[in-house]
Amino acid sequence: MSVIYVLDDTDRLEIGFEDIRKYHGGLALMAVAVGFRSLQAAFAELFGSEAPQRKAISIVSGHAGPGFRDAFEYVTRAVTRGAYEVKVDYPAAQYDPHRAQSYAFVISSADGSSVEVALKDNFLPMKFYDFLAKGRAGTMTEEEKEEFRDLKWSLSKKAQALPQEELLSVKRIS
Repeated sequence: MSVIYVLDDTDRLEIGFEDIRKYHGGLALMAVAVGFRSLQAAFAELFGSEAPQRKAISIVSGHAGPGFRDAFEYVTRAVTRGAYEVKVDYPAAQYDPHRAQSYAFVISSADGSSVEVALKDNFLPMKFYDFLAKGRAGTMTEEEKEEFRDLKWSLSKKAQALPQEELLSVKRIS
């Protein structure tokens, strides 16, 4: 089982995808999985095998969706602490043809080090973006809603299973 370790003051917490899934629910499971994997990648780059203090982490998210937000909040409490900012116009990983929305995240530590983690451009099929657009417009049929739920579940499983280098790019910024 894949987990993330963080320190909450002196307590070492072990957080798995299932913990975040229970917190979030089923709305945006692809985003929960990619958010979880993004934090794993960022923490490995920033802290090696050490568990970071969750209160030392800040996040700039290029995506405004609830799945990414909940993954980041559950692990770091960044939203609650006011250390979470959304910038949908962030220039990297702008794949959605229907609107500005980045699939890149900048995760920073209190010591000033930071990394950009971006979803690879071939992960999400065009149908995913089309379903999002239809959902925002309120034009999805019941059949499409079911198909979209299935697609998000499938993409969630795929995001959890892929090797990091096939799912994400990681670039140290500072």
